Amino acid sequence: MTSTDDAPGQAAVGVVAAATDDSRAAERWLLEAAMFPQAAKSDWADDGTTFLLPGNLFGAIAVRASLVHTALLLDDPAKCGPSLRKRLRDAPVFYQENQFGREGAYVVLVSTDVAAQWDVPGSVAHHPGALLEVPAPGRIRARGPIWWVVPVGAPGQLCAPDPLAALVKQGFDMITGQLGRS
Repeated sequence: MTSTDDAPGQAAVGVVAAATDDSRAAERWLLEAAMFPQAAKSDWADDGTTFLLPGNLFGAIAVRASLVHTALLLDDPAKCGPSLRKRLRDAPVFYQENQFGREGAYVVLVSTDVAAQWDVPGSVAHHPGALLEVPAPGRIRARGPIWWVVPVGAPGQLCAPDPLAALVKQGFDMITGQLGRS
């Protein structure tokens, strides 16, 4: 992977971050969810994305972009990273265009137990038996339809259900005008 950093610690828009020990460990961990790990690794190198099979290592929750943007008071996925990192406690999140028809989604990695029980309006758990398109671990703010907003920091790093549910509920309530109603 290459890096064209603007400043120390910040990758420029449209780049792939340089591999670190942590990102290589995260890559190996994610590849455990691939049907064919070598092919998946090649796909990441060639295309920047590959298909993984959630269910054993992790689950995934897709949240409508409009809910996230409303809850964070931001309207651009490239600007949501710091707020999502804080609100979801460093949990891995990637953005995918056109996930809900013409609307994008933020896909959050969670435990398989959380995904199996997930029932929060404005979001949907990815079926554990279906393939999930996942960006390469170093693909951050890339030009294209899918990239990490908050990259996987370490193997097994997943989002806890409470902060994710609170974020989704806040966005949903703000959009439907129910914030503050009891």
